[in-house]
Amino acid sequence: MNVSYLDPLRRAWARSQRMLFRPFHLGTWLVLGFAAFISELGTRGGYHFGDRDHRGPMPWHDGPSVSGMLQGLLVTGIGAVILAAAVVLIVLITWINSRGRFVFLDNVVHERAAIVEPWKRHARLANSLFAWTLGFGVVCAVIAALMALPFLAVLSRLWSEGRFRWELLGALWALLAMALPFALAVVVVLFALGDFVVPIMYRQQIGALAAWSRFLALLRAQPGAFVLYALFVLGLSFLIAMALWTVGIMTCCVGFVLFSLPYVSSVVLLPVHVTFRALGPEFLAQFGPDYAALATPAAPPAPGAGGGR
Repeated sequence: MNVSYLDPLRRAWARSQRMLFRPFHLGTWLVLGFAAFISELGTRGGYHFGDRDHRGPMPWHDGPSVSGMLQGLLVTGIGAVILAAAVVLIVLITWINSRGRFVFLDNVVHERAAIVEPWKRHARLANSLFAWTLGFGVVCAVIAALMALPFLAVLSRLWSEGRFRWELLGALWALLAMALPFALAVVVVLFALGDFVVPIMYRQQIGALAAWSRFLALLRAQPGAFVLYALFVLGLSFLIAMALWTVGIMTCCVGFVLFSLPYVSSVVLLPVHVTFRALGPEFLAQFGPDYAALATPAAPPAPGAGGGR
């Protein structure tokens, strides 16, 4: 079987041009930009941690006191509240993201801009994706915690002793040796989820587990094709990143500001988002009509049926 990579890209780019420029409507861009934004909600970003300069033992190193115990309880209580709030926020973001993935894909399939109708119509599929994503996140968190426990024990020892010991750095290298392959595996799974599993769910109207089963069957049959596809997308992403960096420099960092703003960046970079959203389904369509999500979509609602334009 001859598998093409450039032809799916050409078709995805042509779809993006039809949707966004033939003709151009600002309202379409704003609605589609919001759909792209919620489809990627929680999948990008990072955390910033403050530094602490510790010299010598902790204040309670010589023994606990009443005030120290009260402070410890207060810090523990605040930490528990913050942790609970963070868990609730992560669950909410995951739920919105699961809905957003199908909203944005549905818009790309039908070459339109709508939020409300596809949000409601794909609720069952989105809930299945949400449950799978949440379960996958819990498993990843448990594995990461188990890998980090030895390192945290070493870090706690360094903190309590108040001095640096070179021989304890071996724990850090061991952690990196485990964490890097694990992180790469997580990235690969999430990449396959977005580019292949979600389109299979959409095309065949099946749950996440069934879609994973059918994708893995394809992967076993054509492993090289999917590996090359991942490398192809990686190369495209690098080229786009270089182009955006050039634009940011040429606009005296104004471009960097636009590219970093939530929602605004989704609207500004909408041709890229639409093309990449269509690329995976276009590639999958080469493996048979059962995987042609963009060619044989479910019928959209009639005009005036509450599409949320």
